[in-house]
Amino acid sequence: MSGAAQTSARDIVENRSKLSTAAKLQLLYLSLRENGLRWTSALVGYYVFSAISERVFAYVQRSKVNRGLPGTSSPRMNELIWTTWDWSTAGEEWTPSEAWKKSLIVCVLVRYIPANSVVLEIGPGAGRWTEALLPRSKQLIGVDISESCIEICRRKFAAASNATFLKTLGSELSGIPDRSIDAVWSFDVFVHINQREAAAYIEEFARVWRPGAIGVIHHGSGAGIHGGWRSDLTSESFARLLMKHGFAILDQFQNWEDGNATHSVGLYRDVITVFDAPHCFPGR
Repeated sequence: MSGAAQTSARDIVENRSKLSTAAKLQLLYLSLRENGLRWTSALVGYYVFSAISERVFAYVQRSKVNRGLPGTSSPRMNELIWTTWDWSTAGEEWTPSEAWKKSLIVCVLVRYIPANSVVLEIGPGAGRWTEALLPRSKQLIGVDISESCIEICRRKFAAASNATFLKTLGSELSGIPDRSIDAVWSFDVFVHINQREAAAYIEEFARVWRPGAIGVIHHGSGAGIHGGWRSDLTSESFARLLMKHGFAILDQFQNWEDGNATHSVGLYRDVITVFDAPHCFPGR
């Protein structure tokens, strides 16, 4: 099910409580008269099964958080999912519109990622954002848990002498030298990375961070309760992890303004967190 369809179904389920039982029975009677038994039976079946689906989804998300389960966001599951994913549309299936993508590049990527910098991109996938990052990069290093994504990017950007792509285990940056990175960018990746692996990445950020570096990361806000099979990260838990390791939150937002238009970060109340390290880890 697409994100839009999933959100629409959830809206219908939640709005049912606004109708009284008497009104629902009247609607059922009218539907039988006006649409017939077959169509009305299909509609009733849709409502029944969508309600069951919502309850099962709520249980799955609640159980994952309460029991500390990795859900679908463990490193091994992520590796399998994104290695076997059909990348024929290069990840653009997650782009709501061309206007949204252009605005995100101008208002977020270009605003925060310094020109002529050494950029670390976590999870480039098929290079959806790499294309916009490369012109701003003195050097770009892309790390991905998916071997197929690494191969795609190496082929796609073979002519870019300033681009390197490395395999990661999903929580480490072993191929990145200390104090070598000016900016970190990651989009549509940390939405599927749990707190445990996010904490390991953040500890690695402290190692590879240069003075004046900046990070821009897109992630979930509600530990998966808003849909989209998000990880157990929340806006608050990600901010806490960053501050625990000496980073400062510069901004955290679900929407951004572009002229008269307002754009949402994601379909599932996702956020973008922008951060830096004011004292750059003295003594490390």
